[in-house]
Amino acid sequence: MTKIEKFLKTIEDIRDKEKGCIWNLKQSHASLKRYLLEELYEGLEAIDAIADYENKIAFDQYQLTQDPSQKPDANQETEKLYDDLKEELGDMLLQIVLHARMAEEKGFFNFNDVVEKIDEKMIKRHPHVFGKDSAADTKEVDKLWDAEKAKEKEARKSIFDGIPKEMPALARSWKISKKAVKESFEWDEEEKLYGQLDSEIDELKEVVERARASNNDPYKEGFTDAGLLEEAELEVGDVLFTVVNLARWFKIDPEDALRKTNNKFIGRFDIMQEILKSQNKKMKECSIDELEDLWQQAKKQLLAAK
Repeated sequence: MTKIEKFLKTIEDIRDKEKGCIWNLKQSHASLKRYLLEELYEGLEAIDAIADYENKIAFDQYQLTQDPSQKPDANQETEKLYDDLKEELGDMLLQIVLHARMAEEKGFFNFNDVVEKIDEKMIKRHPHVFGKDSAADTKEVDKLWDAEKAKEKEARKSIFDGIPKEMPALARSWKISKKAVKESFEWDEEEKLYGQLDSEIDELKEVVERARASNNDPYKEGFTDAGLLEEAELEVGDVLFTVVNLARWFKIDPEDALRKTNNKFIGRFDIMQEILKSQNKKMKECSIDELEDLWQQAKKQLLAAK
């Protein structure tokens, strides 16, 4: 029995109607959705941790070129990070196997069918590997990939069909933008993108000023007028969508970029709180200038730690 066969048997036993796990037997495809998302995000966090550590090692190697003997031994830390990734990949695999098992119990398909389906898809979409086509660079690979996808999706009414509505909005915007560009809906100059961003921000400001003209300060109270609130939401959305397009222009994944910024902010904020704790002070007791000074201290500490 292979390891995957053993695992499939484990899940079969867990889902056994007489002797299985009561909690698991109550689950459905829908009820497990949130766990699939949670495991995916934990997997991304493990991948980010590896990337951050590898960047740090590369930085250390650069800094220590004059004395390579001082290079720290990275093996133990690297093994820990990859152990974490191994565990998270296992958790994601669990979700896939559970969904496959539920489908099998209803007589639709099993795990082997899932593997067979994705194997067929990979072979079809890599004609430069398994067929007669050739690709000299990644752009040619993308063209072949898109051509094969187009054959499979000929029945779709919209080019945006297939982009899940439940994707995180930022990632979905990036997908939508990339699809539109493949239809030649694209800016012809970089400066026009910056101009579009400025224009969207100005439109948001205009909605805010209209609210203030009616004695409603959105900063203090939020938008009290439902119509203006809807306008403001759309204008903020336009700003975000334009930023996504700006990221795509430079081939930056906005979801990755924002996740890294979130982590960077948390790191700096935690250091600020540690500094204040050592001074027996609370953040709400500090002036704006003091907070700015603390922020700069935190930046320096993080840079020094790299």
